[in-house]
Amino acid sequence: MAILDESVAPQSILDANSKVTYIVDLLRPVFSKVVVALILLIVGFIAGKLLGKTVHWMLRSIELNKRWKQLTGLNWRIEAFIGGICAGVVYLLIVILALTVLGLSAFITKLLSFGIICIIFISMILAVKDFIPNYISGFTLYRKLHVKDKIMIDSIKGTVEEITWSDVKIKQETGDILYIPHSLFLKKGFKKIT
Repeated sequence: MAILDESVAPQSILDANSKVTYIVDLLRPVFSKVVVALILLIVGFIAGKLLGKTVHWMLRSIELNKRWKQLTGLNWRIEAFIGGICAGVVYLLIVILALTVLGLSAFITKLLSFGIICIIFISMILAVKDFIPNYISGFTLYRKLHVKDKIMIDSIKGTVEEITWSDVKIKQETGDILYIPHSLFLKKGFKKIT
């Protein structure tokens, strides 16, 4: 659906009887869609806020936060969170509806999809940025370090319990268990104690 209404017969502004009438006739469909979209947004945001507050009130009346704390031991504000989610869903639906009225929903959908893909890609890069150096450093450590070796790294003394792909499990003399990344081993250096 185009923003301009095709039912308005475009004529040249030079041939029009009234230049103002020509401009008003040309812009009338655009303004009517914008007004409808604005009304939808206003009514939708009010409805979303009311729904969020109503859900929050209903959950507060059954004391969900108190029950959640008794069940899990966590002091989270579940009532406000669920109310906010409900309001957010209504806001999202109303924005999509307003964009559809304006004829922009396909463009915005593509833009949002691109943004979500970028966020996922960046998250994946950030998730593996520490793992890859530790994994590569592990190949060097596998030749130098073995389970049951007694080692010292900085001021930490202990026995190697396990060597994984990304870290080394060390049990100290006090009984504490430490997980030290491979890259830290190579960066700080370690000594075998015999």
